[in-house]
Amino acid sequence: MPGQFIIKPESLKNFARFKGEWNPKWLSHLVENAEKRDRIQVQYNDLSSTNAGFATSQVRDTQWKMRIAIHAELDEPSRFGVLCHELAHIHLGHLGTDSDYWWPSRRDLRHAAVEVEAESVAHVVSSRFGLEGESSVYVSNHMKGSQLPDGVSLDLIAKVAGQIEEMAQRILLPRKKKSAKA
Repeated sequence: MPGQFIIKPESLKNFARFKGEWNPKWLSHLVENAEKRDRIQVQYNDLSSTNAGFATSQVRDTQWKMRIAIHAELDEPSRFGVLCHELAHIHLGHLGTDSDYWWPSRRDLRHAAVEVEAESVAHVVSSRFGLEGESSVYVSNHMKGSQLPDGVSLDLIAKVAGQIEEMAQRILLPRKKKSAKA
C-alpha cells in the first residue's frame, strides 16, 4: 500500500540507533547546555531494551527543572539522537512549562502528536550533523497513513530543531530567571 512502511524486526531492535561520522563534542555540548543552561539533569541508566530514554518533570532535587534518562548501553551517536528526542519533548512543551516559562505548555496533545514532533526534531538535528537513524519507521508507527496527527506544529518543530542544533554546536550562556512583574 503506498505511503505505508514495512516494519522489519531489525528496525524494532535498532529503533534508537544513530550512525555516521561522529564528533564527541556534539554530545558533550548538548549535555552541558541541557544541564547548565536549561537546568535539565541528564543521566545514563539501565533501561529496558525497548526504552531508549525518557524525559520527566518529576525531579527530587530543586536545582533541576526536568530530568532525562538515556539507556546506558547506547553508543554516543545513539545517545545524541535520543537526547535530541527527549530535549525536544521538553522544549516543545510536552511536559508542560516551568516556573520561568522557558518553554511552552502543550500537555494537551495526544501521544501520537508528541512522538511525531519529538522524533521529527531528532531527525532534523541528527541529519544536519550527518547521522542516520530509524526516525521514519518510528514516526510512521504514530501516523495514520500520510496524515499528521492533530496538533503537530511544523513551526515549533523547526524552531526547536534550531535551538537543539545550536546547543550541540557550542556552549551557550545559562538562561536567566525571569523576574516577577508587578
